[in-house]
Amino acid sequence: METDIRVFDWDRLLLGLPPKLYMLEIVFKILVVFAILMLVLRLMGKRGQQDLSPMQQMLLIALGSAAGDALLYPSVPLVYAALILVGVTLVMVLLETLAEHSRPLRDYMESRPRVLVRDGRVDFEALRKERTTRRELYAELRMKGARSLSQVHCAVLEVTGDISVFLNDREPADEDLLAYVLDPDRHRAPQVDAEGA
Repeated sequence: METDIRVFDWDRLLLGLPPKLYMLEIVFKILVVFAILMLVLRLMGKRGQQDLSPMQQMLLIALGSAAGDALLYPSVPLVYAALILVGVTLVMVLLETLAEHSRPLRDYMESRPRVLVRDGRVDFEALRKERTTRRELYAELRMKGARSLSQVHCAVLEVTGDISVFLNDREPADEDLLAYVLDPDRHRAPQVDAEGA
């Protein structure tokens, strides 16, 4: 089967098939899309620059796709990209404003913080519902300074995906969280109850 494509045609590989002046159009698109994204950041506010809620993560994926399409494809007009970028952002801002006044809507959009450990006891049902493994939880507890489950007063999975850990002042009777990592052949994962086995 014969084609008109020359193998290792460096102009085609590096610059593509559009006319060479298309590069100037790409530069113009970059400047316009950058200005629109700056407007979007202003609309999202400072909160959008910290840990992102699930809704904001979804927004960023949509924005990235819309901005990328306008930059990559000659057939996508900038006006379409601008409408999508600004429109999706305004919908998100509106939903966040409504969610501030409606707890059911807020819980649906961002979920709620969930307690994973209380007084040294792991809630394995909460782990299962949040699709978090015991190994991930124990790693977070160790990173927050816990050597044993008995030290953990409370561990909360926040809506951002971070785990807040509150340790008590008691000295642990053992170091089960550390022993599991330091000597895995001799020690099993800390067992709290039959549910976690």
